[in-house]
Amino acid sequence: MKKLTLLLSFLLTTLLCTAQKDKVYSSLDEALKNPDDVYILSLSDKKLTRLPEVVVKFTNLASLDLSGNRLTELPTGLTQLTHLTELDLRDNKFNTLPEVVTQLTGLSELDFSSNNCSVLPSSLANLQNLKILYLNNNKFSSLPEAIIKLSSLNELYLYGNLLTSLPEGIGNLTKLTELGAGGNMLFFLPESIVKLTQLRYLTLPYNKFATLQDNVTRLPALEVLDMNSNKLTVLPATINRLSNLKELYLEANKLTSLPESLTALSELSVVNIKGNNGLKISASLKAFLEDIKL
Repeated sequence: MKKLTLLLSFLLTTLLCTAQKDKVYSSLDEALKNPDDVYILSLSDKKLTRLPEVVVKFTNLASLDLSGNRLTELPTGLTQLTHLTELDLRDNKFNTLPEVVTQLTGLSELDFSSNNCSVLPSSLANLQNLKILYLNNNKFSSLPEAIIKLSSLNELYLYGNLLTSLPEGIGNLTKLTELGAGGNMLFFLPESIVKLTQLRYLTLPYNKFATLQDNVTRLPALEVLDMNSNKLTVLPATINRLSNLKELYLEANKLTSLPESLTALSELSVVNIKGNNGLKISASLKAFLEDIKL
């Protein structure tokens, strides 16, 4: 009986600890009552122009949401949050990433979307544990050099910037599984993209691609390819190399035909070819597409 009581007590303690770690605090006053118990703090949409220094008292903090404020800088004391793994800074007034963020080397996820940023500090490369990076809706005209040094990155999102190209160094990010760069001015991809052998999602809608390059068809793990609203006139016959492709989005391009090799993609379950007004397809392709959700 004593052993059973001890076991039940242990399980109850474990459940309480887990519940505590999952609790989201949205009030500083409440959080400050038991600062050691605060693991997730959300101060989003508080109209903050500066971050209160008391935040450094939450020494166990793992996730900090500061989105939707008016911040232009962060206190240097933030480096005391050595357990911080997730930081959300989207929709603020930053002109560049605060240097203190680059010293939070435990970060695995950083959202810096919707700021007024066109450059990033070279010290961003310090974040070698970073796995997910959001830089959507900023003013980047080129990919900051520091990003291609983030060798642990799994997901990189660059939607709604001013990018005209991606650097050859993108091939260094060999752990990437998702790359999103829609809403830019891209018209080609570097040859080094073939090194992204783990890439499963490639989304490039609302760019200026006139052709789907051969190097894209040499991404063996690719499952989703989104090329909606580009200027594509043709698809390469080598698209049949994408044997794991499940979803293909080609809406609102200038396609006039599709290659017969498309029928070799046995995993394909979604194809969107709407808005290609001059598109003509063969009887065999039509039969193939009838079995797929259009």
